[in-house]
Amino acid sequence: MSTPSASQNRHVPPPARSPRAGLALTAWSFVVAVVLLGVALVAAQASLVAARGQGTSWFVTIMDAMDGLQPGPWVGVAGAVLALLGLWLLWQAARPRPRTTRRIVATSGIHLRSAAITRWVNATARDVPGVLDTTTAVTRRAVRVTVRSTGSPDILTDVHDEVSRQLAALENPPRLTVRASDGPRS
Repeated sequence: MSTPSASQNRHVPPPARSPRAGLALTAWSFVVAVVLLGVALVAAQASLVAARGQGTSWFVTIMDAMDGLQPGPWVGVAGAVLALLGLWLLWQAARPRPRTTRRIVATSGIHLRSAAITRWVNATARDVPGVLDTTTAVTRRAVRVTVRSTGSPDILTDVHDEVSRQLAALENPPRLTVRASDGPRS
């Protein structure tokens, strides 16, 4: 039977990365954005040809092939609008996604979603003596706890201290606001 020596250390992996929100736009939006950029490119080329007064526009070639229609003055404006729309859609498809969780300070890499923080804060606040009920709202930057209590004058500071102590376990604790309820719950 062998015993582990002090020189044998366990390797602790780095904490997990924070989960991110899903894409704001779906994959088909990326395809639509590329198509719109192509249309905008054709419109821009037609505008340049019209401004110079020489050359053949791709738009004219396409329109002649389809129906023989000639482009109007709206083509440049439509091209600019489509280019901006296409760039906006590309940005929406490729932009950095926001974090959806808060990390707990631990080597395990635990992350909590807002709903879990809400339940955690509610349970912590309800454990304070004199608290009858709580309502909690959690945003990215703040936690607001509304307390219905037996009327003890120090109940709000007690709840604030206890919840602050619990939230200190988060890597970036949110701003905490504790207020009294307006009246009894019906």
